[in-house]
Amino acid sequence: MVDSEEESSSSKSFLECLEEAPKKFFDVMTATSKNYLTHMIAVVKPFWPQHNLSLIAKGIAPGCSDEKFQDYYKESEVITEDILKNLAE
Repeated sequence: MVDSEEESSSSKSFLECLEEAPKKFFDVMTATSKNYLTHMIAVVKPFWPQHNLSLIAKGIAPGCSDEKFQDYYKESEVITEDILKNLAE
């Protein structure tokens, strides 16, 4: 994902490297997000193996109010912190 120093210094100008930076940054963020989401789905699935988690890909469930979503979000933040603590151990 990151060019070797030798390749970038010999074949690309500084301006060309700067022009490529936003795409490379986006690619890194996309790959990181994919890894996080895959990990989370893999953590959740064993608890609810009978449920079709592919519905998550469609976004927020129809009929879920903004207020209810914010409640779920706040609840999830606490759980996320616990998961991160466990990953760090």
